[in-house]
Amino acid sequence: MSSEEKLRNVEETTWLNKYVTEEDHIANRYIAHIAATIELQRKAKGYTQKELARRLEVSQVMVSRWENGDENFTIKTLAKLAIALEIDFFSPLENRVSHLLVAEGESNYNASKTV
Repeated sequence: MSSEEKLRNVEETTWLNKYVTEEDHIANRYIAHIAATIELQRKAKGYTQKELARRLEVSQVMVSRWENGDENFTIKTLAKLAIALEIDFFSPLENRVSHLLVAEGESNYNASKTV
């Protein structure tokens, strides 16, 4: 499955499940974007999964899980990936506005508005 297909897949599947919270949907989108970025940048650098794994001192299976969106990322892992792939993971999020609306003791997280 191509990276573009992975991104479309997360949009098409998560809205079908009425039990997926807004937070889960947003998290799934971020994971899909990060996974696609890892795969695209790894290939652009000419690295195999095994080579990237060696550079990061992890298993090839872990790299595969990251690229498939099967593994959550810590900030430290993202930093290591950014260094190894010479990229900035935050640039796709630069134009995003995230804010917390609090009304009558309830919170409504809205991270889907763009500037």
